[in-house]
Formats: sequence, C-alpha cells, structure tokens
Amino acid sequence: MARKKKSPEPQTRSHKLPAAEFLPVEGLLPVDDWTFETRKLNEIAELLWLPESLPEAERNARIMRALEFYEELEPKGAAEGMLAAQMVGTHAAALDCLRRAAIQGQSFEGRDANLKHAHKLMALYKQQLAALDKHRGRGQQKVTVEHVHVHSGGQAILGNVERQEDGQGRAPPGVEHAPEAPLEPQEASESSEDRTES
Repeated sequence: MARKKKSPEPQTRSHKLPAAEFLPVEGLLPVDDWTFETRKLNEIAELLWLPESLPEAERNARIMRALEFYEELEPKGAAEGMLAAQMVGTHAAALDCLRRAAIQGQSFEGRDANLKHAHKLMALYKQQLAALDKHRGRGQQKVTVEHVHVHSGGQAILGNVERQEDGQGRAPPGVEHAPEAPLEPQEASESSEDRTES
C-alpha cells in the first residue's frame, strides 16, 4: 500500500516595511498639502461612474459636484473622512441607478432591478448619515439629574430611561396612573347599561 505524501506546511512571510527608507526622523511621511488634496480628489472621482463618451467639461463638473458634497459634510478626522467618502459614493450610485431606471424602452425587470438597487442605496445613505450623526454626538439627548427627592410612598427609577418614538419623532401615547391605584384590566363584556348612560 502506497503512503500519501504529507503536503508541506504553508510558510508565513513577514511583510515588514523598511521603515528607515520611508519614514523620516519626525515619524511622518513627507506629504505636502497639494499631494494630499490631489489624492482626496482622485479618491472621490474614482467613486463616480464617468463614461468615456462624457465630455471633459461634464466629467469635471461631476467630480467638482461630488467634492462639494464631500466638503459639505465637513468631515473631522479619519473616520468621518472615510464615511463622508462612502456617502458620496453611495449617493452617486443611487442617482446612477435612478437614472438607469428612467431609460426609455427597457424591460420591466431591468427597471425594477434598478429601482430596487436605488432603494437599497438610499437606505444605506440614511444609515451612513445616522452613523455620522451618532459619531458626532448628535441625534441623542443626554439629561443629567443631580438631585432626586423621593418622599414616603413614592417611587423612583434608577438607571437609563429611553423614550421610544414613532416614525415621525413623537412619543407613543402613554398610560399614567398613580402608584396607589393600579390599573384594573377592563372587562371585555361591559354592561350595556354603562354604554347607554354615557
């Protein structure tokens, strides 16, 4: 009976950059403002669908509009910068899907697929915007209570209290009652006398 040969163990390689060649003594790569801004512009331009047949003036206008969107988000720091770039790309892709859905003479399936993709991208954009707001500390309120007085017979809640809202920013209607008088379940079979008296 023939023995199976063992396959050789995969070798791992160390991918260390020669730091001395790339990093000066200060510890930063030598990148000037012009190089940095050009790279940012190229990253944003690469997110856009720019067909070869598009005139150069229109290509430049689309790139500048996307850069304007990016700058309007006013990203602070690397995380916000990456998220802002993703948001520009998501917005551009959603608009492209909507544009493709509006092309005359296409099949129902083609139009439907483009509309579904646009819907997903617009929902993603909304999530990205919420993530940006959350990262910036917006969209959530914080209330600090310094003094709480609970008198005899009273009740207090310790911990986080969250208010749930419906889709339009309103709190759902609540039921208020005194702790001394608990709510009684309403009988399903109310007497007809009670209904006619009111």
